[in-house]
Amino acid sequence: MINQQYTTVFIDRDGTIGGNGHFQSLEDFKLYPYTLEAIDKLKRNNIKVFGLSNQTHIEDGKMNYYDFFNSLISVGFDDAFICPHSEKTNCNCRKPKKGLIDQAHAKYYFENSQSIIIGDRYSSDITLALDCDMLGVHVGTGKQETNKRSNCDKVIDVKTLKDAVDYIVK
Repeated sequence: MINQQYTTVFIDRDGTIGGNGHFQSLEDFKLYPYTLEAIDKLKRNNIKVFGLSNQTHIEDGKMNYYDFFNSLISVGFDDAFICPHSEKTNCNCRKPKKGLIDQAHAKYYFENSQSIIIGDRYSSDITLALDCDMLGVHVGTGKQETNKRSNCDKVIDVKTLKDAVDYIVK
């Protein structure tokens, strides 16, 4: 049975669906074994699933935006919202700034209170979730950061993306 309170899930790439939390080229990036099934399970339960990623290497020419976008669509995301900028660009879309969520709102109708961000970084993914009044689900894969919000009821800590999806779809 699905917990009907959630309609939209944003999922980070590096360290959440695969990889080690650091940049890896499209050729070197490996999904975790449970990633495709986890994304599919959300979609089978009528939840929109969007990729959400900061990719500095697009701006510096080491990666093509459209190749990166298509790599996310190919694993099952309904759409993807990508910041191609480095920190020095000072854009409004680099997580934890809200620009990527604003872009999603421009294309889709969803309530932030019925949305979740799943990611491996408290400093970007979980901070963005809290700033947008979304549930933040932190996975223990990828980057290892200290939880500075352990007393917050809007943050759930799980081991993997599979555990996050099992929490969402009960």
